[in-house]
Amino acid sequence: MPFSKDWFAELRQCLVVMGRVIFAVIMRESRTRYGSSNIGYAWAIIDPLMLLAVFIGIFAVLGRSSPVGSPVSVFFVTGIVPLLFWRGAVGQGATAVSASLGLLTYPQVMPADIIVARILLEAATTVFVIFIFIVGLQLVADVSPSWFLGDPVQLLLAMLALFYFTFGTMFLSSSLARIIPVWINIWGYMSRPLFLLSGIFFTLEQMPESVRYYLLFNPVAHLVEWIRSAAIPTFESDVYSITYPMAFGTVSLIIGLVVDRILLMTGDEEIVS
Repeated sequence: MPFSKDWFAELRQCLVVMGRVIFAVIMRESRTRYGSSNIGYAWAIIDPLMLLAVFIGIFAVLGRSSPVGSPVSVFFVTGIVPLLFWRGAVGQGATAVSASLGLLTYPQVMPADIIVARILLEAATTVFVIFIFIVGLQLVADVSPSWFLGDPVQLLLAMLALFYFTFGTMFLSSSLARIIPVWINIWGYMSRPLFLLSGIFFTLEQMPESVRYYLLFNPVAHLVEWIRSAAIPTFESDVYSITYPMAFGTVSLIIGLVVDRILLMTGDEEIVS
């Protein structure tokens, strides 16, 4: 038989060890990133809250309303939070190995474990931020949570797709940083215009076709459009693609895994130091 009981027992043991390592790394990362006090965790809310206030203020000054028929706050939350998750995770991926060289001296810890731990921490923080925003908008601005739950099934699929895409691009970012140390700086400059061109204050549907043609090359814009279309009951778009960001994330993940494997086989990890 190709799969014996010993093989399954060994696989189970490996998964248990990996799970323990990832959990330990998550605990370490949470203390390193947010500190031991609640003030550190508050910054995870303050950052998107400040962006939300700035963009709402800009729309108010310009006399603009939400282009999707929802409260302006809902329109911006459904763009800001997913984009901050993606940008933050890719940035965390770029520094994952270089910031954890001490952990990599342990044979049980692999670069992939650190990346998985970081994206899980980023995802958990994002879910927490979304919950706080939904509750806060209901209490402060009387915005019903139903504005975020137009099609719960599609919304879940869109969020899972965002997670998968982010994991793939995060793994690629980690691998690029290990062979091109300046990638961390490159990403810092790239992420700003990408953030603004991913649909944070517009929808793909409302853009002229000549402009939309170029915006559609950005896979993140497709995911934001999909999330908004699923979350906001008054908005339904058919200009985004589901397969494009999934294919982009898959290719990114494969390239990242290949580079990771080559570096592990050659032992060429000193390049990150």
